[in-house]
Amino acid sequence: MVFYLLYYGIESFKFKQKDFQELLEQARSRNEKLNITGKLIYCEGTFIQVLEGEEQHVKEVYASILRDHRMVATKLVTEGKVEERHFGAWSMDFKEISLATINDFENCTHPDVADYINTAPAIKLLKLLGK
Repeated sequence: MVFYLLYYGIESFKFKQKDFQELLEQARSRNEKLNITGKLIYCEGTFIQVLEGEEQHVKEVYASILRDHRMVATKLVTEGKVEERHFGAWSMDFKEISLATINDFENCTHPDVADYINTAPAIKLLKLLGK
């Protein structure tokens, strides 16, 4: 069994390319050492991320994310155990998407990312991460 945790957070400042590079380098290095895999999606100032691995390590990483000055309004969506990893090949996969992509995926129109995040059940967020 593999522990997973899904959360979202809002950037505390407008990320530039170098900010993404720094974040991903740090995350990938740390996750590789702890055998954590996952995926991070960025959409118009909002991060949606799933982490998977040993429960203690995943929770330690999430605790460090809660303390990270680059994010505000971080919220745990769901956590649990699954039979196998979904992102086993990635110490941290990353994808930037637009609200239009989410609206196409949902086949409806959300006025902003916050509206989508606040109304989407965890399963939809997990499916979005699989895109």
